[in-house]
Amino acid sequence: MKGKISKTVGLLLVSLVLVAPLFAAGQVETKDSTYPVKEVTCIVIAAAGGGTDAMARAVSTPLEKLIGKPIVILNNGSAGGLIAMGDIKKAKADGYTLGVFSNTDVANFAYTQKEIPVSIDDYTYIAGLNTTGDILLAKKGSSIKNTSDLIALAKKNPKAVTIALPSPIQEMSLSLVNEKLGIETTGVVYDGGNKVFADLLGGHVEAGILSAKFIQQAEDQGLAILGLMLETRLESFPSVPTFLEQGYSILNPARRMLVGPKGLPTEVVDKLVADLKKGYEGPISTSITTIGEVPALLTGAELAKFLEADFAMRKAFLTK
Repeated sequence: MKGKISKTVGLLLVSLVLVAPLFAAGQVETKDSTYPVKEVTCIVIAAAGGGTDAMARAVSTPLEKLIGKPIVILNNGSAGGLIAMGDIKKAKADGYTLGVFSNTDVANFAYTQKEIPVSIDDYTYIAGLNTTGDILLAKKGSSIKNTSDLIALAKKNPKAVTIALPSPIQEMSLSLVNEKLGIETTGVVYDGGNKVFADLLGGHVEAGILSAKFIQQAEDQGLAILGLMLETRLESFPSVPTFLEQGYSILNPARRMLVGPKGLPTEVVDKLVADLKKGYEGPISTSITTIGEVPALLTGAELAKFLEADFAMRKAFLTK
């Protein structure tokens, strides 16, 4: 009898020795494990340095201290972010692969392309992180100082005015500009906002559409900002006028969001939302404000309501 007990205990000890390293590496989880037990990867669907990347880092750096595990940013702006959208969609729904993109990103891909099937229903929308909009600005040293100047130049030379876009996502903003201003311009898609800004500084392109993240840099460099595509001015940049107040209904509100693949467990979402709420009471809001963005946490039913209306608007516009 003693021999059998000794043998059983021995086998149990061997099993524990083999399994222990897996627990240490965060590779084994049980129903009692508290999320997260290992580092989290956050896929950003844009190159490093742009508005989406800056927002992801501004949130993730203080958030990782709250969740107690590192958040590793993985940038992939290939195909305008479409490849990364697919990677988030295909990831295991366990909370260890998240993503950051905006409502404009997912709607654009869902309603305008078929290369990699993407649906607005492919993701779990955890939280809206900020509220922002695109700006239209002229190149350094341009004769275009305001919206009237752009209209006059574009009507005199149809399609001759080139407007740089950081990704295909901004094609909707360009369409709104052309439609509402009654002009014809030519869009040129770049790989990221930093490259657009560099060419605006170099005078290589007549105008550009960028996220509000670039307002401070544009003002510092003396670039004329023609308008903001939101209903009201941003509190952080009260001197920048909206197109709406100029009489042009150019509205393209954007919320960058923390997301996951479809079917993310409720307990994971609840944990992240709870920690985000703590962060938005201090360190995360401070971090977002530092990069010139407006912190605006939106979760649960409020986020769902916003997305329902926004996606309906974009579907109507993009599929007409």
